[in-house]
Amino acid sequence: PYFRRHKGAAFVVKCGGEIARDKQALDLLAGDLALCAYVGIRLVLVHGGGPQATELSKRLGVEPEIVLGRRVTDDATLEVAKMVFAGQINIDILGALRRHGLQAVGLSGVDGGIVTAVRRPVTEVLDPATGERKNVDFGHVGDIVSVDTKLLRKLVDEGYVPVVSSLGGDDRGRIYNINADTVAARIAIDMKADKLIVLTAAPGLLA
Repeated sequence: PYFRRHKGAAFVVKCGGEIARDKQALDLLAGDLALCAYVGIRLVLVHGGGPQATELSKRLGVEPEIVLGRRVTDDATLEVAKMVFAGQINIDILGALRRHGLQAVGLSGVDGGIVTAVRRPVTEVLDPATGERKNVDFGHVGDIVSVDTKLLRKLVDEGYVPVVSSLGGDDRGRIYNINADTVAARIAIDMKADKLIVLTAAPGLLA
């Protein structure tokens, strides 16, 4: 009954980096997504990759800076984000989906103007542990202005599974690192998806 009810519906699934780094977990997720696709559910997968970005940063000698769960993205960290999000993780997910017979297409929010963003202004944050307030420049972190899911709709209508990394851009060609949960939510809204499924270990979201 569940599958009959949702046949032809759009589901947006957000996958955290914790799942993407675990081959067994990723394979199980790919199998579940394949089952959904085979019964006619139209899928879009959005992914982050915080743990992998942290690992690569450290290997390259770039010490990651995290403020209240948000990654400060300077020039070097943005290059890491491009390599990890639009490269390593995206390809790993495509491979897992292909093993289960799905035709998946790797994208970022920059492709086709899917995600348009502006640079986040300097933001005052409160440290709950110390009660201290401070101004933080998050660097190349973007806040979403708009999303355009026309390309995603074309792909899912043709039977493909778009796999979207959480990068976005602006009309001047600048690239931004964007929170993947926010990207997934905005895509789900624009697509009028039946469901947004968030697979995460982020304590704030779980709370």
